[in-house]
Amino acid sequence: MSTAPNEPSGLPDDDSDDTLKAALHRVFDGAIPNYGDYNLVCATECGGTITDSLPHGPLARGLVIGYRRRPAEIVVAPFDRASLAPAGRPLTADLTNLAYVAEGAHGTFDISTSTGRIVTFTLRDTCSLAFGDAVSGSLYQEDDAADFAAFLRDLAAL
Repeated sequence: MSTAPNEPSGLPDDDSDDTLKAALHRVFDGAIPNYGDYNLVCATECGGTITDSLPHGPLARGLVIGYRRRPAEIVVAPFDRASLAPAGRPLTADLTNLAYVAEGAHGTFDISTSTGRIVTFTLRDTCSLAFGDAVSGSLYQEDDAADFAAFLRDLAAL
């Protein structure tokens, strides 16, 4: 997870970025014991957007997605976007249980395992989340999102 300058000072918003990163690392670290081997990105379940949900629908869960190329593996750890707390059982997909990866619209992906678990999410360059007492912050992940999208497209082509 990388950072980008905050306006207008041009300096990163270290407090919000660091707070969000720490919270999301806790979610992922709790989902998988050898978390140090993964690149992490933040995404949103489809059914909502990064900053708010669709009208008349529940707030989409956030996802901390860890991935690595060798061995190829993806771990999807859901979290509650309001509290930044873990929110469900993680999904792990590797070459032994990956049924398919598909890209619908640009930046929207499906990952399915042979056990029938499917996760659909939207991947964006900026992940904006609320935390604490209605304070919000953003993670700037343009490079990480592009690398993860390329990784998913490579898996889809297998």
